[in-house]
Amino acid sequence: MKKALRFLVLFGLGFLAGAYVLRTYFPASSPIAAPPEVRDESAEALLASLEANASNADTAPPTNFETMLRNASRQISRAVVNVDTTGEVRTWRGLARVGGQGSGVIISSDGYVVTNNHVIRIGREVAPNIIVTLQDGRRFRATPLGTDSQNDIALLKIDAKNLPAAQFGDSDKLEVGDWVIAVGNPFGFGHTVTAGIVSAINRNIEGAGNVPSGLIQTDAAINQGNSGGALADSRGRLVGINTAIFSPVGANVGIGFAIPINRVRQVVREILEQGSVGQAWLGISYADLSDPELRRALSQDFPDLRFPERGMLIMQVLRNSPAGQAGLRGGDVILAVDGRNITNIEQMQQLMRRKKPGEKVKLRIWREGQTLEIEVVLGVRPEGV
Repeated sequence: MKKALRFLVLFGLGFLAGAYVLRTYFPASSPIAAPPEVRDESAEALLASLEANASNADTAPPTNFETMLRNASRQISRAVVNVDTTGEVRTWRGLARVGGQGSGVIISSDGYVVTNNHVIRIGREVAPNIIVTLQDGRRFRATPLGTDSQNDIALLKIDAKNLPAAQFGDSDKLEVGDWVIAVGNPFGFGHTVTAGIVSAINRNIEGAGNVPSGLIQTDAAINQGNSGGALADSRGRLVGINTAIFSPVGANVGIGFAIPINRVRQVVREILEQGSVGQAWLGISYADLSDPELRRALSQDFPDLRFPERGMLIMQVLRNSPAGQAGLRGGDVILAVDGRNITNIEQMQQLMRRKKPGEKVKLRIWREGQTLEIEVVLGVRPEGV
């Protein structure tokens, strides 16, 4: 009996001690208050306030800058199209069907469309199926009229009339800091407009393969699929055809490039007159002998030779090229092409651009004080050269 009483006393003391410890060191948390009831009057007041704020926002007129960009976007966007290609390539498993996406710009109301040469190619060949989709959703099969691989330009024709054509600007009048907008089909999302400024003009990209020189650089966002699309000025006039980006990650980092529209106009004329241009290949690199720095270097390296005053100094002859097979050498100077004296590098480029693969050209060559006549059969420009 005494043991039972002693146990009950000890149990009671332990319970009281535990209760004290819990109340002292582990106080109970406050109860969570119930949410207040939402009154219908306050909800109605909030809705009225939201409507009032929305209506007040409409009364603020757009700034001149906003109006400028809106008008420019409307002006050029109508003329920008999507360009989709499909075709087949040969793999180790056999033929595989592939496709590509890009952009283009309508340059006449009767269906002429400019895009990039690389947009309409699958491998080295022009895609057999090229579909142009207008902004209103109409789709047309396009016929390629000609390409220029050096300037990355292609001219297409679709069977349509009364189309919204782009108004041409003057790319020679662009200055660094001018506002521009880029319009195209990035990543297949469809019609997309971005804005930025002209970051640089006459830009060259070293080691970029088939990218042309003398480009417009812009920070307007350009991504994959924008190729062949429009670069327009602040009035919506076409000043360039987007062609490339520089990016370590494969997407826009604020460095995009466009072909100046004045050059595009010249290329379109040549394509209409001759078909594809810039495909013939001589296989040399050359420099203009009228360059003072080049002449000073030659006089130091070859003091006993008196080089001609004008002409193209051959710097390198590529292996297995038409020039190499014809016997041209580094250090030769091209004085004339088919009887036409060469006075500057632009003249040399224009003459060669109009030649066709398989065509023979007669070159008058200066070599170590002697004049030679050498005939070269032009080849096809390899991909990436």
